[in-house]
Amino acid sequence: MDCDTPAMSPRLAAILGLAAPVTFVTGIVLGDLAQPDAFSPANDDISDLGALTASSPWLYNQVAANLSGLLVVGLGLGLWSALPSGLLSRLGVVGLVVAGIGLLLDGFVRLDCQGIDARCDNTSWHSSAHRIESGVTAAALFVTPFVLAFAFRRLPEWRSIWLPTLFATPALVAVSIPFGALGAGASTRAGSVVWFCWIAVVAFHLLRISSGGAPVPAARES
Repeated sequence: MDCDTPAMSPRLAAILGLAAPVTFVTGIVLGDLAQPDAFSPANDDISDLGALTASSPWLYNQVAANLSGLLVVGLGLGLWSALPSGLLSRLGVVGLVVAGIGLLLDGFVRLDCQGIDARCDNTSWHSSAHRIESGVTAAALFVTPFVLAFAFRRLPEWRSIWLPTLFATPALVAVSIPFGALGAGASTRAGSVVWFCWIAVVAFHLLRISSGGAPVPAARES
């Protein structure tokens, strides 16, 4: 990708990034509310909201997964244009785009059924694909903030958010553990919200830079 020809304006990418937490949380909350009484957001996995047997699965699949994933990818493309072409910047942006694509795919490779359904083993090809995709996405979610943190530390315009970025993954873990006392579903939901809060921090910083007339850094990382 030619760094002199941005694939997406940083300002537009920042707006897309700020929208991602809204669409994700909205899809999850409304999806939880749409499920039958037997469904427990504290105990049942987020992915169950998009299963073939779920009630109003589009709330998760199309809003929380497809749309949010596209918005995260948009933020990643904007960061590719806004950040210098150093190795850490490029690896971090690639990780962010992988996480966004994984979230996007999550709405397509659906589980066969929910945990509350009797006699369902999730043995279809798309359930297997869902498990593989979830593993890759989870790895990208955990690793990407660390990589971008050390990229941000080297850039004067981004140095102010390098520590929040560095602690994004530890914060995710720290929040998930106590919520795990309520159930696996609560733990996953809480951790996901923390990660999207970090996305909002990065997007807001990109918006501030692009709106304030500050020059986009063009030099390579030192």
